[in-house]
Amino acid sequence: MTIIYITGLSGVGTTSALDELHRRGYRTVDTDYGGYVREVVTDKETAHFLVEEKISQLLRSVGSDHLFISGCCDNQGMFYNEFDVVVLLKAELPTMLERIQTRTTNPYGKTPHQWEEIRDNHRTVLPLLERSADVIIDTTHASVQEVCRQLEALL
Repeated sequence: MTIIYITGLSGVGTTSALDELHRRGYRTVDTDYGGYVREVVTDKETAHFLVEEKISQLLRSVGSDHLFISGCCDNQGMFYNEFDVVVLLKAELPTMLERIQTRTTNPYGKTPHQWEEIRDNHRTVLPLLERSADVIIDTTHASVQEVCRQLEALL
C-alpha cells in the first residue's frame, strides 16, 4: 500500500489527474469534496484546512490498496509524515489561467478577484509547496496520461 498526496495550485491539473487515476482503477480522494476541508473566512482572506478527523479516518481505512489524495490546504504539512510521497503538480501561470478560464468543472477562478488571488498564490504559495514536495511534476506541456504515468511510477 502506498499513499500519495498530490498538491498544487488551481489550474495545474490535480483534478484531471485524479479523475484519470480513478478511471485506471486506483482509489482516489479529492479533498475538495466530501467534507475533508473546512473553510475559514476572515476580513482579509479565506483559509482552507484539512479536517483532521476526516483525514485520519481516511488514512486508517486504506488497507492494502494504493491511495491517491489531492488537495491544497493551509495545514496539509501536518499530515506529510502519513503519506509515502508528496507530489506537487505545477504549471506556468499563463497555462494555469488558460485552463481555469476554459474549465467547466469548477467555478473557481472566474472573477477578477480570484485571478488576482491565483497570481498571488503562484508568487507566494508555490515556492512553499516546492520546498515541501518530495516530487515535482511540471504539467505545463504534459498530457494527463503522462502525468499519471509519472504518478504510477511512484507506487
